[in-house]
Amino acid sequence: MALVNHTTREINAKIVYYGPGLCGKTTNIHLIYHRIAPNQRGKLISLATEADRTLFFDFLPVELGTIKNYKVRFHLYTVPGQVFYNATRKLVLKGADGVIFVADSQRAMLDANLESLSNLRDNFADQGVNLDEFPMVIQFNKRDLPDILSVDELNASLNPRNLPSYEAVAVTGDGVLKTFTAISKLVLQDMQKTPERHNFTLSDIIGKGEKKAEQPSDIMREMPPVEPSMRGAPMAEAKPEMAALERAVEAGMKVNLGKASVEDGSIILPFDVVTSEREEQFQLRVAIDPDAPMSKRFKIVVKNFKR
Repeated sequence: MALVNHTTREINAKIVYYGPGLCGKTTNIHLIYHRIAPNQRGKLISLATEADRTLFFDFLPVELGTIKNYKVRFHLYTVPGQVFYNATRKLVLKGADGVIFVADSQRAMLDANLESLSNLRDNFADQGVNLDEFPMVIQFNKRDLPDILSVDELNASLNPRNLPSYEAVAVTGDGVLKTFTAISKLVLQDMQKTPERHNFTLSDIIGKGEKKAEQPSDIMREMPPVEPSMRGAPMAEAKPEMAALERAVEAGMKVNLGKASVEDGSIILPFDVVTSEREEQFQLRVAIDPDAPMSKRFKIVVKNFKR
């Protein structure tokens, strides 16, 4: 759901990268981060395992010029690809204005792509959203690998709606910005066409400013070498004790991660959540029971220390 702040003259929209594990969602986010001018981007937050698999989400606010003197800011998120983190997927998907489905082009990954696409449809249905009417584009990633499906084969299996689709090699940046630019345009068009989905319409701001909208490509610059993702403590399935963090995610915020430590067999990760209204300090404690089954191996507690 897009948020319009007439006081600060900002339009905020949420884009979610969805797809199976290791398909390239996080790589997309990192490439965009390094290709956007520093003054047009926020801080990239990425929590990953030692295997570089996103367990919670990546978060990146990106400003894309102005519309009628209103800043347009897209908040980019990824979801964890692993099936057993589905509750976290639902949390991140909530309030989305557009989706980029990142498909792995490898022939052996077709079933995983289909399962993830079906999961996206089910999670949206649980929120009362019809995927067939929702702004979405598809990225066929890993086009540089051997034994990949043709674009025609991928479209036949994954794209019955004939949505905009783009070939990509995310590790080199090929196709990444094309995909992002396409979904940003679709979301802005959908805000005008279907305002009830976004809780406002672009006509709401007509006449409140005079500046012509800039194109997303106007603020792009040459991409420097990609940096590795930030390492963080492992996080497990979203539980009720994550409610405070969920509220912060929905509100739009900046997260400052502290230094992780180990205490009495638990991983401790302090972090601050800063919004326009307040700053709060949290502590994430992950207790690990190596002998328990995977579904019960991690116990998470988040403490909130109000300032």
